Amino acid sequence: MNKIKIILVLSLVSLGLASQGWAQPEYSNVGRAGLNFLKIGIGSRAIGMGGAFTAVANDASALYWNPAGVAKLKKMEAIFSHTNWVLDINQEYIGYVVPAGLMGNFGFSASFLSMGDFERTTIDDITTTIREDDGEGLSSFSANDLALGVTYARNMTDKFSVGVTAKYVREKIAEVSAGAMALDVGTYYLTGYKTLRIGMAILNYGPDVQFSGKDLQAEWVDVSWPSNYTGNSWEILSTPFPMPLQFKMGVAYDFLFGQQHTLIAAADLIHPNDGNEKVAVGTEYTWKNSLANLSLRGGYKYDPDWYDTKSGADNLNAGIGIGRKLGMSKVNVDYAYTNMGYLDNIHRFSLGLSF
Repeated sequence: MNKIKIILVLSLVSLGLASQGWAQPEYSNVGRAGLNFLKIGIGSRAIGMGGAFTAVANDASALYWNPAGVAKLKKMEAIFSHTNWVLDINQEYIGYVVPAGLMGNFGFSASFLSMGDFERTTIDDITTTIREDDGEGLSSFSANDLALGVTYARNMTDKFSVGVTAKYVREKIAEVSAGAMALDVGTYYLTGYKTLRIGMAILNYGPDVQFSGKDLQAEWVDVSWPSNYTGNSWEILSTPFPMPLQFKMGVAYDFLFGQQHTLIAAADLIHPNDGNEKVAVGTEYTWKNSLANLSLRGGYKYDPDWYDTKSGADNLNAGIGIGRKLGMSKVNVDYAYTNMGYLDNIHRFSLGLSF
């Protein structure tokens, strides 16, 4: 027990030192990281609580929020999540958790974000003419992001759990792409004081990445040269950029009101490498009855880097969920709404299964 307390203290000290070491003037780091699709939260339940889920993490969406929470799952679980993001951007996520007894628990996840097709306009380097294709008859291009992860989590004691996710992440725009391996590492601690628990996670730890591909290849051709002469070719080197690294620390507490009513209160402190510290708070009320469980959720994420923080309405979240047992299995259907200020409102739909 003393070792676990020491680990927690060291983790808190490390988080504080990292915050001081990364402290920069206001807004100085905004936009410095790439692969920003990794910051789009997964699961309607967690988002309905404002993203304050690091110390909750008790369903399959823990694969995204805190891999240590996967160790607490006693049954096989799956989650399917769809997000209608801003500007016709859509994200799909699937996660699956397999308990393996004393060996620990394993998880698998896949996330795909699609931005649709964009009209292509090309300026010819030689003639300076503008055409609506790339010279090969292609009049449009697409952009998408992909993340594939494998998770392992284990209960080190009855109160302390750890988890790690190794994932491949890739961003593709037209004929250029950037990809690399990354790690998520998390801890989950039941304090022993009633239902209070603490969660910590480091997300998206990996090397700098840079774009490469066909659209960065250039060729020098003189109009006076023979048509069969290809000239000299080279590839333009893009500037490397870091992944959106995040340190998270969260607390959660359950208020029990008899056998039928539960209220979860949670809060997260988020320290990113591409902006100022953020705070997420959220709550979930669940009414349990013989037909189904009904959950109502609300949350708020304070983000000083956000463009519209004075309005007070941006980053407000709300959600609802219905869960029902079907024999030995359970089905959860969840919805979450996020107010994005001047941008489109975001809608998320999730289906959770445990069996």
